[in-house]
Parts: sequence; structure tokens; C-alpha cells
Amino acid sequence: MVTSHSLTFLLLFHLAFSLSFTFFASAQVSPSSISSDQIKFWSENVHNEMPESIFKKLSPLTKWDRNYYTKMISKNDFSESPNFCTLAKLSCSSEYDDFKSIKQAYGALTKIYNINGALPSQFNKVDEFSYFRLSIFREGNKLHLSDLEEKIPNRAFLPQEIASKISISRKNIRKIFPKSYELSKSSIETTLSYCNAEAMKGEIKNCPKSLEEMISFSKFALSKNKLLALTSQSTRTGDFLIKKIKKFDRPKVVACHEVYLPFAAYFCHSISSSQIYAVDLVEAETRLSVNTVIAICHMDTSRWPANHVAFKILKLSPGEGEACHWMSNIDLAWIADD
Repeated sequence: MVTSHSLTFLLLFHLAFSLSFTFFASAQVSPSSISSDQIKFWSENVHNEMPESIFKKLSPLTKWDRNYYTKMISKNDFSESPNFCTLAKLSCSSEYDDFKSIKQAYGALTKIYNINGALPSQFNKVDEFSYFRLSIFREGNKLHLSDLEEKIPNRAFLPQEIASKISISRKNIRKIFPKSYELSKSSIETTLSYCNAEAMKGEIKNCPKSLEEMISFSKFALSKNKLLALTSQSTRTGDFLIKKIKKFDRPKVVACHEVYLPFAAYFCHSISSSQIYAVDLVEAETRLSVNTVIAICHMDTSRWPANHVAFKILKLSPGEGEACHWMSNIDLAWIADD
């Protein structure tokens, strides 16, 4: 039984955690670091707080470091080095080619795209809970939540000045990050497949290589200057009850899914006729909060390929109904701040 004292304790604990994270964030950012510029850019363009998943990816480089390495890469005289990778908090020369991890890291994208050869055939098993219909969104309804925690190594964003010099191409990535490419070839090639795939009809897509690029692309795709960033707060798995459902009435949504390169990078796209929901979940027995998860529903599936996994799960054909899926803890949904 949940008493008023225990509820008060939980509220105080949550408040203390939030305050401690805010203090930690401010204490770790130096005015001479690129992270201070990244936080400023966020605050100027995004009207809600930066989620922890993004804060962990802020660049630890100083502005002197940025200027030095920008000159190096501009002269085509730059290749990954242990010193730079450590300094910039990248994932250079570290093997990340476990196929199971790749499948998990690209979970949201494999739900949208059928890119032949992007993933090994042995991982084409269907998670029956990966897609669902809008009809599950009823307060008090019981639902199953699959694992929303992505198993992808944490890397920092590159400064915009350096990231802009890197193209998402095999030739360029192999030239700048030769050791990383050879060690994590499958992971990087999967990223290249998604980033260079042809856009679906009605879709705007991009692979931003920096925090600034991601925000700027979202502003462009939404035709708005002020944004809100939504992300799932919970990665717990199991059966839960829906406590509250909030629909964001926006005509456009940009979904950004992290992809693997030696530095932090995302695949972002805006698909027409998409709706975004924030769903508060509670434990079935105790009614204690399990936090909030974000769901995106694609209302028009008429242009999706007939062999799309969503139709197998939902027993539909293209255009017969909507297809919804959850967003992971490192995914971001961008909407206009109206």
C-alpha cells in the first residue's frame, strides 16, 4: 500500500535528483568549452530543458582545440589519433560490431525502412510489440513495453565547424577514421545505408553530424524557429497501465534516431501525417509512476512497402490503418513550440 509519507518521499527524491542534475550540468561546463556554446545554441532555439541523453554528448573540447582541429581537417591533413579521440570523447578504434547491438541500436529505423543487406538476416525476427494501433491509448489500459534502452556507445558531438567538414560517405569516413572504419565496419556501413537511402514519398530526411545541425534541420523541416524536444524517460520493460495520454496537436513531427559513427550522429526525418503522444505509465499493482514514454503514430501507411514488418504484426495492408511505435531513450521527437 502506498502511503502519503511514501508518496512525499518519492516526490522529494525526484526533486532532489532534478536539482542535483541541474547543478552537475552547470558545474561541468566551462565558458571556454564547446559545450557552453552548444548549451547556448540549445537555449536559443529549444524551449524546454536539454535531456540527459543529449547533455552526455556535449563536446569536452575547448575553443582552442576546435580552432586547431578545424584548420587541420580543412587542410586535408587530419586523421584519427588516440589523443584527439580521447580529447573529443569519441569512439575511435573501439570495436562496435556486435550484430545484436547493431539491431538494438537501429531498432527505430528498422521499423521504418526495409534496406536490403543493412542487417544480417538472422536478426529479422519480429517483436510482436514493436508496432501497435492507436486503439491501445485508453486510460487504464494494460500494455507491454519492450526494451527502449539502446545499447550504443556514448560519443560526444563534434563542434559544428569540424562536423561540417565531414561528409556521410564511405570514402570520407574511411579517410578520416580508417581504424574505426575497419573495426566497426558493419555498424558504420549500416549508418551509411540509412543516411544515403532514398527518401520515401512525403519524407524529409537528413543525417546531422552535430547538435547544431540537428536543431537547424528540425527548424527547417518544421518551418518554425522555436522547438520542443520530446524523449522517453523510461526504459523499463514489462506490463504497465496507462495513467494519462497527451496528444501534441502539431501538423509536423521530426523524429531523430541515433546512428553509429565514431562521433555522435543522428538520422532525422519528418514523415507526413505523423502524430506524437506522451504516455504516462504506472505499475499495475502499486500504481507507482514508471515515467513517461513517447509514441509516434504514422497515420498514412499507403506508401510503405507491402512487406513492411508493421503490416505483418498489425495484419494490415498498406493504407489500411495507422502504425505506431515507441521511441527509445536516446531518440528525440521535435515539434514546434506553438
